[in-house]
Amino acid sequence: MALVTISEAARLIGKSKQTLYRHVASGKVSRNSDGMLDTTELIRVYGELRKTTPSQIEKSPSPVEQVERSHIEWLEKQIDELRNEVKQVREDSTARELRLMALLEHKLDTPQPETKQVQTGGTGIFSKLFS
Repeated sequence: MALVTISEAARLIGKSKQTLYRHVASGKVSRNSDGMLDTTELIRVYGELRKTTPSQIEKSPSPVEQVERSHIEWLEKQIDELRNEVKQVREDSTARELRLMALLEHKLDTPQPETKQVQTGGTGIFSKLFS
């Protein structure tokens, strides 16, 4: 005596849940007080039950799984695009760094004109004494 829900019972007998609800309402099939259906009751009314294996269930993905799968594929595509953008930014940054380094090296290689230090005369006593 195994108890199953309406959804499980509908899957086991190969009918829709609405059909099963109609049969319960008409008295063709009886439910327990907790709303569960006994498998022996299903066998009495509908005959042998269908056997469902996990592999049969996995073969036909639900619409939710298909949406999730397509969403995952879209996210993976976005990740790939972002990786390519990061790679391009790194390459651009490296090229800019090399150009700036070349400019700095060129600037350091050119001789800088020396600036003359102009000595300004102070106005204090010591500057007048030692000038």
